[in-house]
Amino acid sequence: MYRIFTKWLACGFLFLFISCTASEPKPKDDQEKPGENEPPTATFEETAQLKKIKGNSIQIDPNMLYEQGISPATLIADLKMANIKSVHFFVAGYWDGLRNDQLLKPDYLQALKREGIAIWIMLLGNCIYGSSGLPEDWQMEFLSPYPDQSIKFYSFHRPEFVEWQVKRVKNVLLHYDVDGIEFAESYFPEWKTINGNGFYGDVSAYARKKFTEKYVGASRSTLSFDYIRKDPTLYSKWMDFRADAILDFNRKIKAAIQETKPNVLYAAWGMGVRKGTMAEIREHFGLDMIQVVKEIQPDVLVLQTSAQDWLDPHLLPDYTKEYAPLAKAIQAANPKVALSVQADIVSLGYSNPNVEKRYPEWWLRFFDHSLQSGYYTNTAYEYAFSKKEGIWIERNLPDQTPRKLFKEASLQAAVLADAEVPLAVVKEQDNHWKMVYTAKGLGWFYLD
Repeated sequence: MYRIFTKWLACGFLFLFISCTASEPKPKDDQEKPGENEPPTATFEETAQLKKIKGNSIQIDPNMLYEQGISPATLIADLKMANIKSVHFFVAGYWDGLRNDQLLKPDYLQALKREGIAIWIMLLGNCIYGSSGLPEDWQMEFLSPYPDQSIKFYSFHRPEFVEWQVKRVKNVLLHYDVDGIEFAESYFPEWKTINGNGFYGDVSAYARKKFTEKYVGASRSTLSFDYIRKDPTLYSKWMDFRADAILDFNRKIKAAIQETKPNVLYAAWGMGVRKGTMAEIREHFGLDMIQVVKEIQPDVLVLQTSAQDWLDPHLLPDYTKEYAPLAKAIQAANPKVALSVQADIVSLGYSNPNVEKRYPEWWLRFFDHSLQSGYYTNTAYEYAFSKKEGIWIERNLPDQTPRKLFKEASLQAAVLADAEVPLAVVKEQDNHWKMVYTAKGLGWFYLD
């Protein structure tokens, strides 16, 4: 069984000990306001395919789903209580994309189809959990060895690895009827680790040789990373080199979808970092999100919440307001791309019993705030672990009478809707007031 939170936690807790001082030379932050003085030349078009995924969504680890003994009927009932419109089946281990009824069981897929809940296949761009059988020389090399050897990181600089990913996408599309394909973790590790613990890649001889030949000359001996890092001109080109590799990966994945099933959505993944600039994200992750939406033009761009953000035990459910500069820059670069944001609602509480869990009131507020602030959809890690940890919604009101939905537990509070049907009970204040989740979001019912 593969659990993505183990990787994020391994990286995340180490982030707490590394320096957050910006590295030198500092890249020019000239991507903050693309097209600032030019009106957008395109507008957002809500296609029939996009409409299927509009609103709340959730990630599902199929291995954990089955381990928890959650039936298709229970899954559907739970998803409806959170007003879920699409699910992201997240596969972290080795899978070639061929039909595998033990990995993606048909009765679950059929139940989702019957309910009109869209299905994403979510793969990892830069790593595989457990054994894979892929050649070792496709792997990234870090400045310091990665501590968890059960996770294998593979390089976007390796065309053979990229082609393997392309082939698995085509296999998925030939064997499964899905609504979308996406690759999370499509970046080079890791945020500002070049200044701290050294989990920075790819600095392999292969990558450095490829860089040297492209930017210096084929006759030049392969440059060391230390040499590249200390030369401002070379380091600027190195940042371009990394960003180009990730752009090429996204380009080839989208092309594979277009060649195989062009009606299937493609979501590219970026990164959200509070107080992080576009230029810093490009430098440290190799993620040029502006160029991704301009050149690749994915249907959806997902801002993944960075480890140093979700590891904050005091993180507020409206923290995405601090991603607004990133979101606005992306929308300015290509208004046709639908924006999504991803949170981690379970990993921190699972790993640290001293931290308050992110109960439904927290993650439902995150869902609501993301949609209210302009994101087309959202998602979170992860449903089955949330069930295991007791942070999923458990029941609905037996009385389904439409009622006034109040913003607060007061008859003098603002009315969000005059006649709303409850989807789930979130908490009770007394015998009369119930916090409920509805199609209009979180609010309060007064029960006589």
